[in-house]
Amino acid sequence: MIISYTSVIFKRWSQKNDKIIFKKFINNGKILHQYVSKRGFSNVRKHGDIEEQKKCMMNINDNEKIAEYIRKEYGISSNLIDLNITRRSDKNNIYELSNIWNKVFKCEKSLCDIINKYIKTNKMDYYLHICLESEKENDVNGESVSEVDNINNAIKYIKENNCNISSSDRPMDDIENEIKNVLVYIITMFYKKIIDFHILSLLSEKLIILLKKIKKNYDNKNLIFTIFEVYNHVKVMNDELFLILFDILNNCYEINPDENKLIDDNEEMQLILKTLYNQKYKNHIIVDKIIESIIKKSNLNKDLLVNSMFYLALLSKMDYVLLNKMNAELYDVLNMEENDENYENNIDSDKNVEKIPHEVKIKLDLTSVDCTKLIYSYFILGENYINWFVIYKLLLKLCNDLKDEADINLLLNKTKENKNMHTNICIIRSYLRYKKRNFYDSLPKYVKKILKKIYILDVGEKKIKERKFNEKVSWHLKKLRIPHIKNVYKSGIIFDILEKDKRLVWLCFSYHHYYVKTIDLTSEKLLQLDIIKSMNYKIAKIHYYQFSRMKARRTRFEYIRMNRYYSLRDRRNFDDQFEGWSLPYINWYHKKNKNVHISNYFYNYTPVSEMQY
Repeated sequence: MIISYTSVIFKRWSQKNDKIIFKKFINNGKILHQYVSKRGFSNVRKHGDIEEQKKCMMNINDNEKIAEYIRKEYGISSNLIDLNITRRSDKNNIYELSNIWNKVFKCEKSLCDIINKYIKTNKMDYYLHICLESEKENDVNGESVSEVDNINNAIKYIKENNCNISSSDRPMDDIENEIKNVLVYIITMFYKKIIDFHILSLLSEKLIILLKKIKKNYDNKNLIFTIFEVYNHVKVMNDELFLILFDILNNCYEINPDENKLIDDNEEMQLILKTLYNQKYKNHIIVDKIIESIIKKSNLNKDLLVNSMFYLALLSKMDYVLLNKMNAELYDVLNMEENDENYENNIDSDKNVEKIPHEVKIKLDLTSVDCTKLIYSYFILGENYINWFVIYKLLLKLCNDLKDEADINLLLNKTKENKNMHTNICIIRSYLRYKKRNFYDSLPKYVKKILKKIYILDVGEKKIKERKFNEKVSWHLKKLRIPHIKNVYKSGIIFDILEKDKRLVWLCFSYHHYYVKTIDLTSEKLLQLDIIKSMNYKIAKIHYYQFSRMKARRTRFEYIRMNRYYSLRDRRNFDDQFEGWSLPYINWYHKKNKNVHISNYFYNYTPVSEMQY
């Protein structure tokens, strides 16, 4: 039978019947009915607007209770929060939880107040977290039951006894739960576009304290990879947190019962390499494990091949054995065994590429993003690793996928991962035009036309971070009356300082241009240096580890003046490994000054008299 729905009548009727009750809404015009059968009610089926039905089922009293709790604990007015949203999410999904927090708190200050209280008191508000994670549900008898009410007493016990971050002998589940909540704070700040490195550094310190409490036999790799994903979005991981995380991860692979102790999961390897690249850290033992795992694997995934080659090239960890393994999985080289001598001669020459374009076959279905990453990786590795037949095929595949301007705009604006794709394509075009002109001229006209179309594409204003080191060098150049422009963007490369009157580029090598714990420039920066030289620019290099140790202002001015002189006038060619303090007259000019250091104070110092011309 069908009866009109009235809560009082329905409850009285349901109390007289001991049968199992299920509900079914029938939306008939403006009247809401209940379908009742003799055997019981039918299964739950919702019709109409789902969001409106969920809001109708929410208990307003619970929202008022949560709002009152937030007002008492944090002094946040109910006008600054929105609890009338859908708060049903996977508790293990950090991004869904962060999205709920982002919608609940309208004001950035309200969110910062909650985070600052946790930082000051070292006590996590589990009650608030579970209130925002849970939502009203319906029990078997048709009455709405709140998850918050069911676990209210348990949360109070946790809050009083076990929420201090500095307490010892905490259970592992509690530590993991608090780490998850800290990650929710970080991602919510990212969604709110709150750039406060002080708060982020303090939250990272909280994570360090929590991670140090983890035992050596800990084997939950999912938690470590979740932290990697969060910090790859935010990109504020410090070195101490990085080392702790990778030590825990390395122990997880060491305690693996398998004898080989290799990494089998493709997604894990890609995430590890991406994290290492973002941190500019190449000398870790886990990189060797990844390389060994790739070499010993039989069937390699396309994403693993492309991304591992891309990140290992950026980390300067690619070798010939690994590259041959990847090339064998990616390409088929046909009809090359008949005349090996001609093949080797053709590889070295750029003019003959257009004569034999069909002898290289791509095995896998590569996208335009994959082709860009592969070409960029080969150029980073250097000419000794490049097969120009492969480059020719990849360029054809790339330009065939990007024939229409709509496809180009869609690809560049599709995801944040492709944000650097425009820059990479510009660098690829500049490399071919300035370093391999014969090869570039041999390309089909439509390929050069598409590359130029991408190059001149308007992608908006280029956001360039202002570096303090660049400002210091610019200030010294102003005092020396040298006209210059800062942060010039050309051909996908940022010139830190470009002089107006001379073809001279000042490159200020700050700490982020080096790999961690080394004075080796990153492979990307070395590629850019090579292209700038091919553009017929002179380069003046200023290293932060040299410039920061010159305490006397007069010494710095003399260093910059002599550096400019030798960059413009000196035509000597010497190996980069001898690069150090190669300006000869500074120590002689200031030999009586106490602030000037001894001659071999700097790394790799070689006197000019001992240099080989």
